[in-house]
Amino acid sequence: MVTVTDQQVDDRWTLTRRCGVSALLASVVAVAAWVYGMAGGAFPEPRPTGEYCTGGPLAFPATSWTWLPLSHVCRYADGTTRELVPAGANLVVDGCLMVVLCCAVVVIGAWAGPVSAVSRPSPGAGASPGR
Repeated sequence: MVTVTDQQVDDRWTLTRRCGVSALLASVVAVAAWVYGMAGGAFPEPRPTGEYCTGGPLAFPATSWTWLPLSHVCRYADGTTRELVPAGANLVVDGCLMVVLCCAVVVIGAWAGPVSAVSRPSPGAGASPGR
């Protein structure tokens, strides 16, 4: 049986709090970057497509979009495309999501993993293990 000292439990809670705060901050930054990408990518635009997809005659369909990764592409008749979402938005969102994932792995590993610093004392000479 492995015993866990109060110090090790305190260390686990400290790690959990730090990772929780880091994951929360990363989530807030990811949402902010995603909203910035939505606004910069002309997603909520009620205007006609030709007003924000300038640069030539449009193909059909004129635009295509995805939510994750955030993308809004103008398609032109000559085959060229133009991404409307700012380039850094998806990088920030992906980086922040990786921070959240790493924090979750660290916390799960801290609480589910073995405690290597504390081990069961070995029985004395002549004593049988388990008694």
